[in-house]
Amino acid sequence: MCGRPGTFSTPARVLAPVTPRGFISLVLPHLPTLLRTGLRLTRNPAHAEDLVQDTVVRALERRGELRSPEQLRGWLLAVQRTVHLNGARGLRPRLEVLQGGSGSEAPLPEPTGDLERELHARALSPSLTAGLAAIAPEWREALWLREVEELSYEEIAQVQDCPVGTVRSRLARARGALLDFMQGESGRERM
Repeated sequence: MCGRPGTFSTPARVLAPVTPRGFISLVLPHLPTLLRTGLRLTRNPAHAEDLVQDTVVRALERRGELRSPEQLRGWLLAVQRTVHLNGARGLRPRLEVLQGGSGSEAPLPEPTGDLERELHARALSPSLTAGLAAIAPEWREALWLREVEELSYEEIAQVQDCPVGTVRSRLARARGALLDFMQGESGRERM
């Protein structure tokens, strides 16, 4: 049965009850993946960290719905996507910290660095970054999950809440669009 995490009517098979501590120990190795994906979704390091925290809380609450430990990474990414989409739709109240209670008249300093940009600067060329920004978000997410996070097609389908055939189509279109973009970039460089 396909659906969003937390919407299974009656799971066919669930794991034996896992204690919260035991579940957290299973989740810990996946935190870097959740943070990288959170950065891709939010494009803001602070929001990505909040998203990871909210994802772990939601996953902990719904740990009984996980069907097998082998699917944990895909399931966590699907939970993260749902949490992100709910937040983007305004379905979750957000805590805003106001400067008024800080006790100082001077404005609070803004963060100077953007972790995602710094990581991309070291890992991706500017033309590749521009090419990724130019393709549809669903295609970009599928491509990122496949090539960077190394998820299987089935895991990507679970994360994106779509059939495996749609994942294959998105990947083919993303690769084609990125190739076209990169070839256009190299043509402009020669001029």
